[in-house]
Formats: sequence, structure tokens, C-alpha cells
Amino acid sequence: MSGIRISGLASGLDTESIIKDMMRAQRLPVDKLKQQRQTLEWQRDSYREVNLLLTNFRDSTLNMRLQSTFMTKNTSSSNESKVTATAAATAGDVSYTISKVSQLATSATNSSASGISADPNNKISTTDKLYSIQDKFQSGAFEWKDTGTGIKEYVSVDSAGKEFTLKKLGKETIESVTGINVSGTAFTVVENLEDLDEAQNQVFVDVNTGKMTFSKELEADSTITAEYKSIFKDSVTVSEKANEVTLTHVGITDIKGDAVSVKWYERDADGNIKKDADGNSIERTETFTLNNSGSALAENEFSIDKETGKMTFGKDLEKGAAVEASYHHKYFEFEMVTHTSKGEAVESFKFDGKDNLNSVINAMNESDLGINVFYDEFSDKITMSRTESGNYNADSNGKEIGFRNSSFLKVGLQMDQTNEVGGANAKFTLNGLETERTSNTFTFNGVTFTLKDKIDPAAGDVPVTISVTNDTTKALDNIKEFVNSYNELIDKLQGKLKEERYKDYTPLTDEQREALSDKEIEKWEEKSKSGMLRNDQNLRSLLDKLRMDFYTPLANSDSEFKQLSAIGITTTANYLEGGKLQIDEAKLKEALEKDPEGIYNLFAADGTASGEKGISRRLRDSLTSSISTITERAGSGTKTNSQFTIGKNLDSINTRIKDMEARLVEKEDRYWKQFSAMETAMQKMNEQMNYLMSQLGGTAG
Repeated sequence: MSGIRISGLASGLDTESIIKDMMRAQRLPVDKLKQQRQTLEWQRDSYREVNLLLTNFRDSTLNMRLQSTFMTKNTSSSNESKVTATAAATAGDVSYTISKVSQLATSATNSSASGISADPNNKISTTDKLYSIQDKFQSGAFEWKDTGTGIKEYVSVDSAGKEFTLKKLGKETIESVTGINVSGTAFTVVENLEDLDEAQNQVFVDVNTGKMTFSKELEADSTITAEYKSIFKDSVTVSEKANEVTLTHVGITDIKGDAVSVKWYERDADGNIKKDADGNSIERTETFTLNNSGSALAENEFSIDKETGKMTFGKDLEKGAAVEASYHHKYFEFEMVTHTSKGEAVESFKFDGKDNLNSVINAMNESDLGINVFYDEFSDKITMSRTESGNYNADSNGKEIGFRNSSFLKVGLQMDQTNEVGGANAKFTLNGLETERTSNTFTFNGVTFTLKDKIDPAAGDVPVTISVTNDTTKALDNIKEFVNSYNELIDKLQGKLKEERYKDYTPLTDEQREALSDKEIEKWEEKSKSGMLRNDQNLRSLLDKLRMDFYTPLANSDSEFKQLSAIGITTTANYLEGGKLQIDEAKLKEALEKDPEGIYNLFAADGTASGEKGISRRLRDSLTSSISTITERAGSGTKTNSQFTIGKNLDSINTRIKDMEARLVEKEDRYWKQFSAMETAMQKMNEQMNYLMSQLGGTAG
């Protein structure tokens, strides 16, 4: 129906009301379909609500398959200021005596022998570039090297493989590889990955990422030695029109080719980028050459302060221009070693002149050395400590942190291995056995002890007793919580099955909805939605299955507790409650004290047949099956209508409604055309009658 329709001009009839009444009868089938659709949507939502309940309860069955749920332990210490303990579910009900703690475990620590700043009144800044402030360190702190001269790197092969990556390359590009060998065996560098021959000792090196791919698998614990030159490809954008820019690095040693490229876009008077005939931005490139003579710069020349990286050009560069330069620069490196619970850890570090002390400290902290490093501005010292306590170095000196031969560590940071303290094992006597641990917290037979202070019998210290007993209270609470969750589920499912169905309260049509207030609609729909799952066969089958899961005896069990009733859990006397459970707490507590492992198996035992499985495993299987069945019928939030039964029915109804709505529009248009034709005919008849009347009136005159 389209356009403005004016009715009854000739006939005086209320055409719109007449057609509306005629269409009301025609719309009845559509309204019926919409009501069916609404009912299906409510039923779908009810099923999904049930699935959510089932999923939540299924998740709770996981706890009932954990040994710690039933076999929790209490621990008590006769002196918690000296020793505390916790016990795992597997720990036995025993007592332990720690009669002596002669030494607590400590972490190895080391700190600068003196302040690291050359002038105590002008301390270094942790954020300034190291190359720029190198004079603030002690003399000889840095041994600068040149990336153009070469870098030597060792890569440990922790596990067998073919692919390894150079860490020192960073964001630079490999200019050339001068040699790679693995534990003394030389490997030939090939140009392409496809050139690798498994029969040869070959390696391909990705110059951009530093990834090395070998022709054959390298053995674990071997060492890769790589020697290469790197170059930094810089691109610096000019923020404003000017003849000066500063490169990313400092300590520049040489510019490749003694030339740089400058790229920019042509702009009009308003600063907009010009376009060519094809609509592409017009880009220009100009090459500038290095002037080392110190004389006046020509327009196509530049000079550079290699210490700071500042470049000066013979003319102003356009705003937004990109200066592209490839160059070598200065760097320094050092190597450290630590002794850890996993063995000896060796790390090599490479830093550029643009790095600061904070970046050096962060790199050490994030490495595999297992150390915490920080700089204390007040004392002007560096402190290092191992993240693990204990002594892992069997050598005579027993030091945990080694600095190798590094001027930066030994002179710059004033670190000396002889200043290390700590790195000791805990030494104690447990049940008469003198022993050691690398940590003050350790586990023995399922009991985790924490030593807090020394125990010295000679000084009159009394031995500390640790007692482990079953915690039946917690196990009882866990079982009660699970039973309550089950009873709540039964309540809600029973409610769905028994919910009253009001057949006279069908879903409201659009016309009925318009005639009611919001409150009236709410009350009506409350009854319309009721009973969507009344006497649902799927839910009834599930309840029957759950009851069977609870009461089927556990097969192949050596415990006397093979079913729920044996531990004091039975159904309530009121059969109308649908099989709710009740607990005889005294009987359950007695069973937990007698055989907690047997009760654990009653709930958590695994097996092939249902009777061999514990209650919680049976429940999970039954719930999973029902959830799947309901999902096939009602879908889920992630499924489309075409993937579940109710959804397919909804799609079918929607298609029928759409087709019928289209036919109703055609029928209404036809009614309007018919009434319009009648109005037109009546208008002509009225005009003819008026004409005749006027003619007759004229003759009579």
C-alpha cells in the first residue's frame, strides 16, 4: 500500500474502516503464525536457560573429582615463628620434628664496590645516552667497538633443531657474514634458503631478522659461533622545514657510500601534496654527498657530527622529508654467567651508544640469568641479587654470579665477584636426618615446610613439631555444598516440569498489544510464557538418569563405601521433591574420618563402564549428553537458526509470514482499487444526474 488514500468522496462511505475490517479477517492466519513463532522463541529461551543451569552444575562436578576436595589436611606447628607447613591431600597423618636449623637459605647478592659516577657531585643519569655521558663513569668503563668491524656472537643450542636466531643483531641488518661454526665445525653460508643441502654443512642467514637455518639438525648442548658485520638503515623525518636532522644512533663511524637519500612529496602553495595525471602523489628523491673538508656546503652536500649523529645539509629540506642513511656505529658488549637450579646460564649483551643505563638494567633483568638488578641513586651503586636462593655452584669459590672479562661491569659498574655474599643452602635436621635444601620452602612426602628462623639447641631452642591430620570439616563442607547445588538444580528442573500451562493466554497479536497498557501486557505474557517445558520428556529422562547416577553402586571398589547411603546421603522422604538429597552429617563425618580415599573414589573413580565410574564422572557424562540434546533442539548463542531444530522451524515460519504478508499487501491494494473504481463510477453518475436535473429544470422554466 503506497501513497495517500482519501476515501468516500463520492459515496460518503468510510472506506478505510471497511477495508481494515475486511483485512482483519484476512490477517488471522498471519497472526496465528506470529503467535506460533513467539511460542517457539519462548520455548527456545526456556531450553537455553535450562542448559545454562546444567552447564553450571556440570562445572561443579569437577571439584568432586579432585582428591583435595575429600582428603584435605590440617597442619599445626608447635612454633610458627620458626617453622610453618601445609600438606597436600596425599600427605599421611604423621608428625615431623625439626630439631635444628643451623642455616637459612639465602640468595646470592652483589653490589658495586664504590660509586659508579666519576664525580659523586655529578652523578650519572639513568635515562641519558651512554655514549653522551661516558665521561661521567670511571675511566676505562667502555670498550667501544664498531659494527662495521664485526660482531662475534655465541648461541647456545639448548635443544636439537635447525633454526636459531642471533640476539645481538637487534634492529640492524646483517651486512656480511664472515664465519659460522658449530662446536668447531665450519658451516658454509648459502645465498638462498632453497640452496641448503642436507649432505653438506651449510647455513642460510636471513640478513633482516638474524634467523639462521641449518642444513642439518644441530645437537643439543652444542654452541654456534657467528661472526658478522651489521649496518643500521635509518630513516629520519624532518618535522619542519630545516637543514638539520639527527640520526637515531650516536657514535657514527662511517656513512655507507658517503651519501644519503632524501625523499619528499611535492606540495602546492597551501601545503597539499600534488598529484599526477593518474592521481598518484608526486614523490621526489635527491642524493646528498658527504663533505668532510669542513668547507662551505654545496646545496647537494651534507656534513655530520659523528659523536652526536647531527647532520647539516647545504639547503633546507622540505617538511615531512625522509632522510634515509645506512651507517656503522659504536657499541659495547659484555657477558655474564649465573649458576641456577637449571644449570649454568650464560648471557651475552650488546648495547649501542644510544642506549641508557635503564635499558641495560632491564635487559639483564629480563634475561635467563635469573637476577634482579637496580641502581640506587643515593649510594650511586648497582645491586644484583639472584632470584633463587641456595648454592648451585659446586666450585671452590662457590660464587653464583660471574662477570667474565668486562670493563663495563668491572670498571663501569664497579662489580667484583669477591664482594658476593649469600648463595647458601638451608641446613637443618628433620626427624634426626641432617640435610640441606636450596630454598627455605621445600616439600617432603606431600608436606611443604617453610623455615622462618634458626633453631639452635645449644642456645636452648626447643625442637618444632609439625602435625598433619585429616580435615574432615572442609571435606564435609565440600560435599554439603555439592549436594545443595544438586538440590537447587532439581528444584529448578521440577519447577519447569510442573509449571502451569495457560492455554487461553496465547501470545498477543500486534493489535491486541496496542489495546493494552504495559502493565497489562506484562501480566498477560507472564501467563503466556508459563509452562513452556511442562512435562518435557528430555528433562524427565535427565532427572531419572541423574538419580540413577547417584544411586548405582561403585563397582570394583575395595572400600565399604560403595554407594551414597553408606556415607549418610539419602533421598528425602517426600517423593514430590523429585529425588532431592539429604545428609546425615554425623554419619558422613564418621565415614570421612574412617576412609576419605574410599569416599574420594566413590565420587571420582574412573572406568570404562558407567558402574565403574565415580558419581561425579557419571553425572558429567549424563549432563553433557543432555546439554548436547537440548542444544540440538534449541541451539546456543553461537549457532545460527539452520543449526538446530527450533531455529529451522522459526526460519520456516518467518518465510511463510513474509509470503503471506506480501499477499496481504496485494489484496489490500486490490480492495482499494475496487473501492476507488466504485467511487469514480459514482462520481460520474452524480455528475450525469446533476446535468439531467439542470436540463429538466431549464425546460420547465
